[in-house]
Amino acid sequence: MQKHFTRARRTVLAAVLTLGAVLPAAAQNAPFPHKPIRIVIPTAPGGNMDALARLYAAKLTEAWGQQVIVEPKPGANTILATSYVAKSPADGYTALFTISGFIQNLVLQSNPQYKMSDLAPVSLVASFPIALAANAALPANDLPGVIRLAKQDPEKYTFGSYGVGSGAHLIGEGLNKAAGIRIKHAAYKGEAASFTDVASGEIALAYGSVGFYANQITSGKVKLIAVASPKRLKTFPDLPTFAEYGYPDINLPGWGAMFLPAGTPAPIVEKYVQEVRRITAMPDVQAKIYQLGYEPVANTNTEFAQFLQEDLKRWTKIARENDIRLD
Repeated sequence: MQKHFTRARRTVLAAVLTLGAVLPAAAQNAPFPHKPIRIVIPTAPGGNMDALARLYAAKLTEAWGQQVIVEPKPGANTILATSYVAKSPADGYTALFTISGFIQNLVLQSNPQYKMSDLAPVSLVASFPIALAANAALPANDLPGVIRLAKQDPEKYTFGSYGVGSGAHLIGEGLNKAAGIRIKHAAYKGEAASFTDVASGEIALAYGSVGFYANQITSGKVKLIAVASPKRLKTFPDLPTFAEYGYPDINLPGWGAMFLPAGTPAPIVEKYVQEVRRITAMPDVQAKIYQLGYEPVANTNTEFAQFLQEDLKRWTKIARENDIRLD
């Protein structure tokens, strides 16, 4: 009887061990996705990036039948979120929805905490145009007028940015170099802080996202001078680009895009590519992107990878010409 019980116990134990080996294999072979997904963003909750990411998360949840949640990890000019996703399992269940600070960190730091090769490009989602705003009382309504004032009184004017090494900082210094002027730089902790000073007249100029300034124009305290964008914006058709004014090298918009950890299986990457492109083309999504002051963009992962290489070269040129570094 004892021997029979021992044999039975061994049989049950063997079955449990076999099942334990089979279940992980079955989970690995299950169609993607078969569990919740996280989209990590590098900005705080409540901002435009958060709103856009949650819109895509809701659409992916609907399409894939699995909950897709947005997880903000702000800090260190996008480095915290990027490094976190780069070190996550390459299984498609952790994605990065980030901004062009991804590239700027690689340009401005001699030893960044991640490499471009640590992430697998999925697709651009939107262009985030950066605009030059001015105090409403500034006696100039266009870029030639601003440059003329700066040349007349080189020590008088200051431009605000949303941080040292930000796209706003680089474009501002790029204009200084290209136009032969010296408008002083003041770094702020975000667009709202610099807006307060440009609206009050404490500083004359500030660079920030069109999405932010679109909500400030009605105050009557600021006006837009020019925008860094491949073409004029649908929401501001009368606002010229820097390229139109003769400064194509600084006509660099920011952007929002999706990445996965490097090594993510190609079929999963392609599944993301197809969904992101499909979602971006939806009329309600496009309307929301325009409402935020952005421009919808969607491409293949191959096209996006090429764009990243070109963007790296463009931002590197501005940084080197103006000797801007973060270390």
